[in-house]
Amino acid sequence: MFSPDGTRIASVSFDGILRLWEADTCRPLGEPLRDYTVTRVAFSPDGSRIVSGSEDGSIQLWDAETWGPLGDSLRGPELGVNAVEFSPDGSRIVSCSYDKTIQLWDANTGQRLGEPLRGHQSSVLAIAFSADGSRIVSVSADRTIRIWDTETAASANNSDQKYAENVDLSAQDRSQATPLGPLVPGFGQCSLSQDGWVHASDKFLFWVPPDNRHGLIYPNLLTIPVTSSLRTTKLDFTQFQCGPSWTNVRTSSSQ
Repeated sequence: MFSPDGTRIASVSFDGILRLWEADTCRPLGEPLRDYTVTRVAFSPDGSRIVSGSEDGSIQLWDAETWGPLGDSLRGPELGVNAVEFSPDGSRIVSCSYDKTIQLWDANTGQRLGEPLRGHQSSVLAIAFSADGSRIVSVSADRTIRIWDTETAASANNSDQKYAENVDLSAQDRSQATPLGPLVPGFGQCSLSQDGWVHASDKFLFWVPPDNRHGLIYPNLLTIPVTSSLRTTKLDFTQFQCGPSWTNVRTSSSQ
């Protein structure tokens, strides 16, 4: 991985050697560091620190100039760390694991921020912060991508997973329909087909205009200006009726 200024490279190999390199000359910088369990490394935004994640579940911060450890290692998941990344402002670290979880950390104190984020059904393979640090994207072996709100996730508990959006990579294997979760009262799982129909349990519920489909799939996004074609779509189910009783939604004002 390149340092933010592009002058150095941090590498880790299967033989357990971590090394810094000069990017222009490809010469090693200092002595190599040996840790047989390290799997991933990442630079802090200012290039002064490096974070490493290991198969034994530990996460360690290092001085990027001396390779000296900065404090004690953080105890992550027992099944090992697949990836680690700094937030754009360097204040947080996010890690992901074979145990299907994602964890936020305070990069200065080493404290966990919130509970492990759960939602993927298999190992989480990769993670990254958005440019403004407000969201995290994760990719899993379950063939899904999830987008997490960092502020909510930092104080989240395991009983509330509403801060995650889900994009199903296997949608093409299911008639090109995108899962929407429990979108409609009374239906546990809804899907949005490419032609705009929301359906559940083999029933077509309603049709969504093209300009509103993006906001329906990603309901937690705020788009400015609100006139954008990618604006959020809010659904009002206060008068929702399904089946033969659908005519009950009519009011005197609409007649």
